[in-house]
Amino acid sequence: MAKRQSLKNIFKLIEAATNEMPVNEQFVADLKASIEKQDSLEARKPSKSYKPSSMTCIRNMYFQVTGTPPDEERSNACLVGICESGSDRHEHIQASVSKMKDFGIDCEYIDVEKFVKMRKLDYLEIVKKQGFETKLYHKDLNMSFLCDGIIKYKGQYYILEIKTETIYKWQSREGVAEEHIPQGTAYSTCLGIDQILFLYENRDNCDKKAFILEVTDDMKYEHIVSKIEQCDEYVGRLIPPPKPVDISKKTCQYCNYKSECRKAGK
Repeated sequence: MAKRQSLKNIFKLIEAATNEMPVNEQFVADLKASIEKQDSLEARKPSKSYKPSSMTCIRNMYFQVTGTPPDEERSNACLVGICESGSDRHEHIQASVSKMKDFGIDCEYIDVEKFVKMRKLDYLEIVKKQGFETKLYHKDLNMSFLCDGIIKYKGQYYILEIKTETIYKWQSREGVAEEHIPQGTAYSTCLGIDQILFLYENRDNCDKKAFILEVTDDMKYEHIVSKIEQCDEYVGRLIPPPKPVDISKKTCQYCNYKSECRKAGK
């Protein structure tokens, strides 16, 4: 209730300031406000499970699994648009990959649910299927994740992971981003496929680059299994783990638990 009231107060201030603008600027401001209000209404409480994208920070993992409320941040119309654009490009790329075989290319888009059943991966629960994406839950690791897809390209299985990024990042892209390695390793750990094909698309001109991450058993233990085991111990004692000393500024910048992290100290 307090959060809704806070949002209402913010939107009232915005509305008051908007009324003094020229009509064309009022329209843009009102459109952005509408997008942000809708995004706020659709915001969901994070589930108490580990996420592949947060495996770079054990403290972030702890806050997620213990159900710690994330920081209250006002929606941003531009960020909403970027996310929507990324989701849209995912769908089009997935559709294009699924049609490659129609043109005689040795590439098959594999249904994730059928793959899980074929490999008898009983520890994986199919939570939801939406379009080409499948939401999965690893019952033993308490990990939930969305899989962009599995492909069989020239006789080899790959987990397909699609990323969109700015032209500046894309132009200098020479391999899998460091922060994406734990994420890819988590997918490999769950699905039993040791090659992840990362497809990076330039947001400005939709050009593409692809890199393959080869995942080893040592990587699975270091990046995933051992971190979850350590975090589970802290969760059992309800004590936040120490903040990683090698954590990147970028990881902290986009973290949803900055306030709780500051309270927990080092």
